[in-house]
Amino acid sequence: MKEKSLMNLESPQKTGMSSRLKYLREKLSQIPHKPGVYLHKNESGDILYVGKAKDLVNRLKSYFYGIENHSPKTRALVNKIYDFEIIITENEYESLLLENNLIKHNKPNYNILLRDDKTYPYIKVDIQEEWPKVTVVRKRKKDGSIYFGPYTLTGQVIQLMNVINRFFPLIKCTPTIFKTVTRPCNYYDIKKCLGPCKLAVDKKEYATHLNNVIAILNGKSKDILSKIKKEMLLAAEALNFEKAAMLRDQLKAVSQLTENQSVTLSEEIDIDILGSYWSSDIAAFYVAQIRTGKVVGGDSYIIKHIAEEPIEDGKLDNIKEEMQRIYMTFICQYYTQKNAPDNVLFSKAENVINSEDVLVLEQFLKEKNNKNGSNKRSSFYLNKANFIKSLKAKDKILSKKIESLVIHANKNAESKYSEHIKMEEVSNNLLTSLKEFLNLTSIPLVIECFDISTFQGTEAVASQVVFKNGRPSKNSYKKYIIKSVIGQDDFASLREVIRRRFKDRDNLQVPNILLIDGGTPQIREVGWMLKSLGLEQVYFLGLAKARNEKNFTSSTVASSEERIVIPTRGAKGELLPDVAPETRILQQGSGEYKLLTQIRDEAHRFAITFHRQRRDKNSLKSILQEIRGLGAKRKKKLVEIYPNLKDLIHLDLKEVSERTKIPMYIIQQIVEKLKS
Repeated sequence: MKEKSLMNLESPQKTGMSSRLKYLREKLSQIPHKPGVYLHKNESGDILYVGKAKDLVNRLKSYFYGIENHSPKTRALVNKIYDFEIIITENEYESLLLENNLIKHNKPNYNILLRDDKTYPYIKVDIQEEWPKVTVVRKRKKDGSIYFGPYTLTGQVIQLMNVINRFFPLIKCTPTIFKTVTRPCNYYDIKKCLGPCKLAVDKKEYATHLNNVIAILNGKSKDILSKIKKEMLLAAEALNFEKAAMLRDQLKAVSQLTENQSVTLSEEIDIDILGSYWSSDIAAFYVAQIRTGKVVGGDSYIIKHIAEEPIEDGKLDNIKEEMQRIYMTFICQYYTQKNAPDNVLFSKAENVINSEDVLVLEQFLKEKNNKNGSNKRSSFYLNKANFIKSLKAKDKILSKKIESLVIHANKNAESKYSEHIKMEEVSNNLLTSLKEFLNLTSIPLVIECFDISTFQGTEAVASQVVFKNGRPSKNSYKKYIIKSVIGQDDFASLREVIRRRFKDRDNLQVPNILLIDGGTPQIREVGWMLKSLGLEQVYFLGLAKARNEKNFTSSTVASSEERIVIPTRGAKGELLPDVAPETRILQQGSGEYKLLTQIRDEAHRFAITFHRQRRDKNSLKSILQEIRGLGAKRKKKLVEIYPNLKDLIHLDLKEVSERTKIPMYIIQQIVEKLKS
């Protein structure tokens, strides 16, 4: 794989479309007819789009010639292209791999970027703890724990957790309760926990129960049944009837769980069955995961195809080309995140992905599995019949069950599409209500909100949350530590944050609405600051909270509604901070009320969370200063190895002492302080 050096032409900056096309076509004339990857760039040199091509000349030529025949999506992209780069590869497989890596690294706006669907629950086994426990979480983290899922069927999670909590005596309390209780809790009394918090528990026995749970979550219920039965008989022979009874209950529960699980295939095979639903703007995917013949979970994704590659000369069906591009991108990005099973079936793509691409995909899946420590060679099928032929058993019942799973995957993809459309409709309705309420000329697609958080003037921080298309865009959130303000001065803190938000004038991105948590005083401060920065064009408003005030000398209660505060502007749109702003009452339950209060509350939550983190961090630092014998070097060493000092409470103190070279008695003092 090597990069092709291009002719030394300077990209035209701020020129008309015709001049840019002349430059791009001239540059195109020096490109060879070879496979590779191309990168379209905007006026600032940022990557807009990454694509691959069997023939770079034919593909790039389709962008810069015959523009009048382009679709609106393609035309919108070409209008922003000021330059491009190419990277020549040896073959199509290298192009696919390089394209995937470049998209993942650069995250171009016009490319598909697959993100995990975090709305479904996972089951987490925290194996990092001395006494691991099993919990249900909504977000998967890189914290060393084992995660199972996501589970698209809530009933499946409830059923699994009921069996685990009722019949496997693992701990269920939080780390804080575990360390501070004075006696084993009620779970110990009813034989649902071994009570390692206060009792001497055999770690091997605990590990056996934990490993059985992990095996169940891996779908290996049959293996566990024989193992539990053997342990039960041994316990009975040893006259340990209490343990034998517990194992008997486990045996019954796992047997029932195995019966309730949908045994989909007579063959114990591992396969992912992909389903899809296609529309002109959105593609929905669902991946049904079958392990040892059982459905163990599924993933669903929505992909908006913002960009559309133009039709090359000699090709008629651009929809098929577009589907092929998006299908290939989805498969590559999905299996970059996960190991592929022995088989992958995607029958909806039978007339879209060709046999050459299937070979490329199989090579890609094999190399990804090898990188993740697996020696599996995954087979990719576009036809159910071909998959059935590859199996030893070829009965009609198996074929029907495979067909039903294919239908199930496609229906789930369509359901995900419908759900997404409904959510988009809700967001659009809220944004439209806000537009009409504020008399805006267009829908405010990007809204930023700021909130200040402090406690008696200490650890002042600010939050910036961003909503795009009516929904949180958490990748765009920002935290600010207030640096120039001493004591409690919310106005000065607000001025500092606004100044820092708009300091990068070269790459200035202005939201459609700048929302401030506050009323008239805050709006005047922001108005003066924006005026001094020469940013009077920024549209901003305040959101003042509803309040109830009671006078102790009277029985009456003064109340105010949620209201927005809009700064006054002159005839030319200039800000007039000295003039009293306009106040409008938000009607409770209206679209604008729901949206603005949601954004304000999210900014408040984000600011308070950050403030608490800062306070906790500083309180831990002050604890270290109180420990005699803990000098600057030892503190530095301790924090480097254990950034979260609270972890020390749950760790082996001897090991901490050995790793940090700090005497045991000092480590014990630190832990005692942390506990108190």
